[in-house]
Amino acid sequence: MAELGKRLQDIRKKTGFTQEQVAGFLGVTQAYISQIEKGERQIQVDLFEKMAALYGVDAADVENEREVSPIRFAFRTQDIDQNDLAAIANISRIAVNERFMTRLLENDNGRD
Repeated sequence: MAELGKRLQDIRKKTGFTQEQVAGFLGVTQAYISQIEKGERQIQVDLFEKMAALYGVDAADVENEREVSPIRFAFRTQDIDQNDLAAIANISRIAVNERFMTRLLENDNGRD
């Protein structure tokens, strides 16, 4: 549990989000995010999947301790609202799915 929390914290920092922004997006408190990142509390599956989408990573890769490359967005302001975060999560899901499909195609082409 502590290792997963540390990985989530590292990914969050790489993406440039604050605990407060992530908490707002997930509809939880900043203290809850802090407890997860410290390994003091388990994260619910649905929140874990939403968090992974926001960060632009595959939840299975995070959970299975595989190498991840979070998707980073450049922000002109720190005043990111919940609609912005929802849009970022949706765009990130598309990018994660595209990465997955590319890997599948590369693996399939290697069998020909």
